[in-house]
Formats: sequence, structure tokens, C-alpha cells
Amino acid sequence: MRSPTDRPLDEMQTLMRRMREAMQLQRRRPVAPAAAWRPPMDLQATDDAYLVRIDLPGARREDVAAVAEDGVLHVRGETRMPEPMAQARRLRGERWLGRFARSVRLPSDADMSEISATLADGVLTVQVGRRPAGGRIQIAIGQ
Repeated sequence: MRSPTDRPLDEMQTLMRRMREAMQLQRRRPVAPAAAWRPPMDLQATDDAYLVRIDLPGARREDVAAVAEDGVLHVRGETRMPEPMAQARRLRGERWLGRFARSVRLPSDADMSEISATLADGVLTVQVGRRPAGGRIQIAIGQ
């Protein structure tokens, strides 16, 4: 009686078949739900403000909401297919469409009372003020 290792070519073909089957199962998986979409974001600091930039190509101002609470910036919304394209048959789709959500904890010196946002060229820019850094305070020690 022969063991499986006596026929290395047969074993290799079996492994290749299993690998092809596994790859086909991967292709049949449903696409991640749109709620899972997290648009790319940058957080930058200047001397007097923090800038949060979030890529939202195709998003309309009325479809985006930004809320800041307890030191966290929350951005939610939805991107839609432009009307002329919605009627066309989609041959290939690589752009994210649907609902999105993104949250970022802001640094402790962020001044939530000084906050503004703009949406231009597919980029949401939120500017949050910075409180002045506390300097060094000399404390006199009494008797």
C-alpha cells in the first residue's frame, strides 16, 4: 500500500485544486456593506488649529453631517451615484458609494468652541481651534 507522500505530483495537484476552489469562494463573497466604508482621513496640526481632512468624492453638502462632542469629531453621510450614471449599466465599479462614518478623537488642547467646516473639491475640511499651551508657572512655597 502506498502512502500519499509516495505520489508527490498527485498531492500537488490536489493542493492546487483546493486552492482554486478556495479562491473561487473568495470571489463569491458579498461586498462589504456600505456602512463599513471609512473614508481616508488626515489630522494635521498648525500653531493655532487642528485640521481634519476627509476625502468624500461625490458627496453633497446636504448629505454630510459633522458633530463634535466630548473631544471627538463624528462625520457621517452618504455618497450617491450621479443621476445620469444611475441610469447606465455599471460595467466596473471601484468607487465607494453609500453610507459612511468616521470618528476621530481630537487632542486634549482642541478648542471645541472654535470649529468650522468646508466641503470643496470632494474634501471635507474641519478646522478646530487650539487653546494656547500653558507655560511654565513658578510656584512660591510659603512657610
